[in-house]
Amino acid sequence: MTRPHTEFINAQDLEWKENLLPDIFKNVKCKVLSIDNNTGACSMILKYPKNWCQKNSLSFNADHELLILEGSMSVNDKKFKPDTYSYMPTGYPHKDWHFEKETTILSFFSKKPVLGSNTTEFKDIPIPHLYLHDQKWTSADIDPDLDFLRISHKILRHNKTTGDTTMILNCGAHSHPHNWEEAALAHPCVEEMFLLSGDIIAERGIMHAGAYFWRPPNIWHGPFGSRNGNVCLIRFLEGHHVNNWGPEKLPFTLTPDYKPDLPNELKHLSKKVFEPPTPY
Repeated sequence: MTRPHTEFINAQDLEWKENLLPDIFKNVKCKVLSIDNNTGACSMILKYPKNWCQKNSLSFNADHELLILEGSMSVNDKKFKPDTYSYMPTGYPHKDWHFEKETTILSFFSKKPVLGSNTTEFKDIPIPHLYLHDQKWTSADIDPDLDFLRISHKILRHNKTTGDTTMILNCGAHSHPHNWEEAALAHPCVEEMFLLSGDIIAERGIMHAGAYFWRPPNIWHGPFGSRNGNVCLIRFLEGHHVNNWGPEKLPFTLTPDYKPDLPNELKHLSKKVFEPPTPY
């Protein structure tokens, strides 16, 4: 992986762009969350316009993973509504795409998304359609040292050989380390996160819905907490997820300053003060 450490940005601060996908997607707007400049692997938010359709059966030369954020779509004779997930490996056919309304999709491609050939032989098991509300929360296999976060999760995809995992993670409100201090931790794999709702408070600032990070292996992070609880999508890539804890306890605060680690092309965002929407 050659994506730079990006921790964290607010997707709301990024501009919508066009013409970043194959030509048939020229009317689809895109926000690039992170990209590997060598392979073209990327994480994006895509916005499809109302009535966009593609009748031909096509496929990508990359694994295509997605979660519907807003709107709805039909593909491969299946209806997708908000909180619907899919994993379509390289060569998996996409046919009869149709968007009845403007639709926003969190999308991940394992390399530069160009059109390829359909196949019936896949390197991993396809997950054509998975509605998150049909899945049960579980706290199985959660590190007991993180019990103060009251974590539960839904595993959407897991490759036992490579360790690649996609999950929805939930943490409780009014959560903070015991005695307001905890060690930092690191993982021997990539961790990628998009915050769907709530807040995450950590040493680099307060994340709100729309926050995103790409964290390469062995980057120290934490401790963590939350005022309102949160739900996020997390991907572990290029290795198996393990928590390696640091040797000393660090102080935790509910009001950290925004101190991101950003690549040069995003450093201007470190000066922006994010104002989350509020109902009052």
